[in-house]
Amino acid sequence: MGGWLVPAIAHHGFTGAYDASRPVFIEGIVQSVTVAYPHAEMTVQVTGRPQVPSELPQISNLGIADVTTRIVAAEPGTYFLQIAGLQQELQGRIANGDRIALVALRNCLPPNQHRSRWIRLASGEVVSVAGRMQTEVQNCQQR
Repeated sequence: MGGWLVPAIAHHGFTGAYDASRPVFIEGIVQSVTVAYPHAEMTVQVTGRPQVPSELPQISNLGIADVTTRIVAAEPGTYFLQIAGLQQELQGRIANGDRIALVALRNCLPPNQHRSRWIRLASGEVVSVAGRMQTEVQNCQQR
């Protein structure tokens, strides 16, 4: 009896609760990047404490009340990020060695990785996704 071979696609996203009360401004060098469905993933190296710009185009797209007053600068280190909903916008436009900036939410659950929907590319162009994530919480301590 013959059968059909059908490819299976699994989505292994980060489980978590992402803290919208303290968005993190991350600016650094892309160490690795994979742009594929269902989301892009990248590692960014931050060597110094970035200065949060006074203006962040399209930041209101995140749907976080008073977002500009809540953003904190990232600590130096290596950040592993998942980028939600920007696969088409990032395809062929981001590469290892690029200097980029992101506003990301930290996962309250270990290993506390970050997820972003706002990126300033090396070209200076900003890409973002409007709306809130269903996994957002307002404070990690309330969990």
